[in-house]
This record gives sequence, structure tokens and C-alpha cells, in this order.
Amino acid sequence: MQKNGLKVTCCELKKSMTILLVAATQICSAQRPKTGIWVTASAPVHLAKQWQWHNETGYRTLGSSVSPLQYYYRTAVRWNCNEKWNTAAGVAFFFTRTSFVKSNDEFGKEFRIWEELIHQLQLNEKLKALIRFRTEQRFFAETNAKSHYKAYRFRIRPQLTQKISGKWDLQLADEYMQQQKQGALSFDQNRMMLSAIFHINISMQLQGGYMWLKWPEASQQILTVSFQKNISFHGG
Repeated sequence: MQKNGLKVTCCELKKSMTILLVAATQICSAQRPKTGIWVTASAPVHLAKQWQWHNETGYRTLGSSVSPLQYYYRTAVRWNCNEKWNTAAGVAFFFTRTSFVKSNDEFGKEFRIWEELIHQLQLNEKLKALIRFRTEQRFFAETNAKSHYKAYRFRIRPQLTQKISGKWDLQLADEYMQQQKQGALSFDQNRMMLSAIFHINISMQLQGGYMWLKWPEASQQILTVSFQKNISFHGG
């Protein structure tokens, strides 16, 4: 009888451990990945000397895999006041996976209205400083995980660009974000970035870099790759 009781107890213990192991695996897979890859392509269209049509699209992966975590399209009209100041206003469409589990194929829809003001300053022959202030009005559609809601985000990004040679630049930037949601203003995220920029020709450039992304509850190591092609309709 004792042997049978011991056998039952061992079976129950094994079953409990299996359940706990499966639950722990699911929790780990539901956590934010520690790594990621962000790929961006932009094609600013210069309509006139002072006017530009901003075009940008991006693909962000779920961890180090090729599975999408988020993809988006951002567009705007930009006015170049002078060589030091420019401003833009536009909209954006974001599609973000509702959890960090690969088997989840639901993507939440987000619509944004955004505005920004940029100030550039040439510090010397090879070093340029930039500061960007951006605001975003964010509208999230309802998903299986959350009901629809809206938020307001405020972003500030100081940046330094050092010319290394005729083809290469080195760029250091940090972007801090605060978000207001349900009447409360709180820290959203901080992005610290170091990038190398290769100028393919006068109208194209390729940029690769590293980002340390800090969230309120975690942090990520992000590999960034971006391509830009300038299109001009006024010969400037």
C-alpha cells in the first residue's frame, strides 16, 4: 500500500512539475525580447526649395528572428524655414503584434497624428548638432487583449553627427519619451543610438548602428539598419 501511495505521489509530483515548466515557458515567451532588428527605408521628396514630402516605412522584428513585431508607414509635409530650422506635420499607421508570442498572429492597429520641430547647428567644419522635438497623438484600435484607447507622447532627441571622411559619418543620439495616458504623464522609453553612415552618392545613404532601448520594465539591444534615397523635383 505504501508503495502504491508513493507511486501515486511521484506521478502527481511529475505532473505538477510538467505543468509548472510549461507555464514558465509560456511566461518567458510572453516577455519582451531582449534583442531586435529595426529596418527603415525613407524617401524624402523635395517638392520645392522649402517644401518636402516625408516618406518613411519600417519593419521591426520579434527578437532576433525575422518574424514581425511591428511595421509602419509615416508621412508628412515638411517646411524648411531656413538652414537651421524646419518643421513637419503628418500622419502614421502602425501595426503591432498584440503579444510577444510567435504563434499569436493578431496585430493591433494604431493611427498617429504627429508634429515636429528641428533645429540644426553647424558647430565646426565637420561636427553638426541637431535637436528634434516631436509630439504624437496616438489612437489604438480595439484588440482581443485591450479595448481602444488614446495617448499623447512627447519626444525630444539631441544628436551629434561627426564627418569622418567624404563618404563616412558617425552619429550619436539619445531620444527620451514621456507619454500621457488616462490623464497621467509617465516615462515611456529612452533610446540611445550610435550609428555609422555611408554616403553611397549625393542622393543615397546607408546607415547601420546599435541602439540601447530602455522601457519602464525592461531593456533591449537593437540592431538598426536604414536606407535613404532623396528625390528632388526642383533641381536643388
